[in-house]
Amino acid sequence: MNRPSTSYNSHGSGSRNDNLVTCAFYNKIGACRHGEKCAKKHIRPTISKTILVYNLYQNPKLNKTDPPSEAQIQETFNQFYRDIFIHFAKLGEVSDIVVCENENNHLNGNVYVRYKSEDQANDAAIRLNQEWFNGRPVHCELSPVDSFPEANCRAYDTDSCERAEHCNYMHVRRTDVQIKDELVKAHKKSCLLKRLSQLKQDGNIPTSGGSGGAGSDDVDKDETDNKKSSTNKVTTSIVQQLFA
Repeated sequence: MNRPSTSYNSHGSGSRNDNLVTCAFYNKIGACRHGEKCAKKHIRPTISKTILVYNLYQNPKLNKTDPPSEAQIQETFNQFYRDIFIHFAKLGEVSDIVVCENENNHLNGNVYVRYKSEDQANDAAIRLNQEWFNGRPVHCELSPVDSFPEANCRAYDTDSCERAEHCNYMHVRRTDVQIKDELVKAHKKSCLLKRLSQLKQDGNIPTSGGSGGAGSDDVDKDETDNKKSSTNKVTTSIVQQLFA
């Protein structure tokens, strides 16, 4: 499949960067404290299943003058997560979403979305870069992150991270389990129904060579039977998942 052209390239060009060491933090987290001024090389992927939407989440914890309660933060975040999940799901099959609430510039409010395929992620990034969210233009790109657990700050999960705004790992804000379960189940059902609909459209594909020599009718019949058998197995699997 041909991809639309994008501008996802490593920063800088030419021999100046040829001998630079690759930035481990950028590879693992998809963002670096030093940004374009980093002495190490940031290789922006041209193919990835993960996209990064910069600073999409407006972190209420940064409001130091009139900080909201934890309950208020969670209530607001639950609605935010629901809104973005539904929107991202319209652009492709979502595998996971991670939202950062780090209190530093390079990670704060970043939203990472992992899609089922590289094509879906690429198409989503292009679409999102043409959109606005809460009155601000969306800035999105493909990300090198391929493992959210490795990028996650485990100490923050147990409220024991002592690095605060200096931490370069993801401080993840999570939605309520019930809300995420409902969204994931609805999305999975929607994806299965789309696959089932596509199978119905493609189920009776004509075979080539129908007017060949002796025995060609038998060959065509065998090919058709095999395709029907394969389609039936996939259809049965989808139906079973729908009613699981």
